[in-house]
Amino acid sequence: MVRRLYTIAAAAVLAGVLTVSSFAAAPKRGALYEGTLYASGTTAITKIVRLKVAASGKTARVSWLCGTGRAPSTLQFAIAANGTFKAYSNTGSLTVWSFVGRFVSPTAARAVLRLNATCDGKGGTLNLKLKA
Repeated sequence: MVRRLYTIAAAAVLAGVLTVSSFAAAPKRGALYEGTLYASGTTAITKIVRLKVAASGKTARVSWLCGTGRAPSTLQFAIAANGTFKAYSNTGSLTVWSFVGRFVSPTAARAVLRLNATCDGKGGTLNLKLKA
């Protein structure tokens, strides 16, 4: 009876692991992904976001533009084996902006750009597509 419970528990854990790992994918190595965070109000500014994956596929660099006339904001970060990533730009203990997401396929990623203390303060969720 105990052995049967262990077998059922092991099967449930395995199913959970397989389900979680199916939500993210590995990025294409050396690829450029691009997406746009559109202005959602009168004070919001449209932002173009670019994500460049390193040739190793283990790191990437995100850059985004806040309108025109400003230098792009960039940040380099690691990509986890399951295709997820997290990047934070901090000044002291204040998180100025962050970029968190996952690769949903080798040609697409979904991320949240949070602008806590920069640009117009209006971030959001965006889809990034492989740029040909």
